[in-house]
Amino acid sequence: MRHITIIFLLLLYSCGRGQEAAYIYDDASMWYRPTPAQEKAADIFYVTPTCIWDYADKNGITHHNMNPKDSSQRAAVDYANRLAYNLFGESCNFFSPYYRQMTMNPWFWTPSEFTPLLKAPQDDIKEAFSYFIENINRGERPFILAGHSQGGRMVLELLKQMSGEVHERMVAAYIFGWEVTDEDAGYQYVIPAADSLDRGVTICINSVARVEAVSPLLSHNTLAINPLSWQRDTVTAGGNLGCCFFDFQGQLKEVVYGVTAKLDIGTNTLVVRGLNPDKYYHHSIEKLFGRGNYHIEELNLYFLNIKQNVARRIAAARDGQPRQAAQPSICQLSSAISLDLIAW
Repeated sequence: MRHITIIFLLLLYSCGRGQEAAYIYDDASMWYRPTPAQEKAADIFYVTPTCIWDYADKNGITHHNMNPKDSSQRAAVDYANRLAYNLFGESCNFFSPYYRQMTMNPWFWTPSEFTPLLKAPQDDIKEAFSYFIENINRGERPFILAGHSQGGRMVLELLKQMSGEVHERMVAAYIFGWEVTDEDAGYQYVIPAADSLDRGVTICINSVARVEAVSPLLSHNTLAINPLSWQRDTVTAGGNLGCCFFDFQGQLKEVVYGVTAKLDIGTNTLVVRGLNPDKYYHHSIEKLFGRGNYHIEELNLYFLNIKQNVARRIAAARDGQPRQAAQPSICQLSSAISLDLIAW
């Protein structure tokens, strides 16, 4: 009986840690899929950031991974989806899977403690992407990969495992608010963007008001360019078409002009000028993202520039322009989108 009790407790613990088999994505309810006015010539597979905190089930068990079937948790995630849809939906058919994202709380633990909890989201995203490629995209359209924060990490994992056949159809991968390390950059299809139109490349985006505000979790980034100039230089770049901020319903609330960005080579992070960092400070995540870190705002800071760039890269793919061979080197893009959501 004692052995049976121990096994039962281990099973409960495993469930709380989110180690069940991957979800199946042939169920339409597992996708955030807004109905477009018309089908677009390209698709996007988008992975949401962390939007969920730890929660207890009816048995009092604390869970560290999202329940994709829970309507209240899906509602929290959908704010991030609406924001991304505003950014990508004009050019792309938008597909975003609900997945067992790791909750916010474990990010405050040590990496050795929280890393096992990332297996569940990785399994789900791998399964969802396979379904997307085989049953939705089906090789009929070029596609974009994008993800924010934890979602950016998931996109990076997909790039590491991607086949050449699939990569041939990928327009670009936009990684917002995650790092690409030297080890990551060694994978065949983690290719730094070299200009505004090359395809099959990775664009990594992180922004701060000052270099001291770089997050300890993102301190090993080696992939950086400036999305205002599409260059890897340290010149302060203007040309920001507009930072766009939205309400919880996804309606445009404010557009800010005149924001500049300068790439800091030492940290491979964009240093932003033209915003008040106190306005974007979130005390609840200060340990990871202190005052002056624009992690939560990663999608908005260069919103109109990224939106324009997505359309131009897709047009280049559609028109059959040759894919440019980018040389693996330092490339990171730093962008910020203002979500008043605690998303990591």
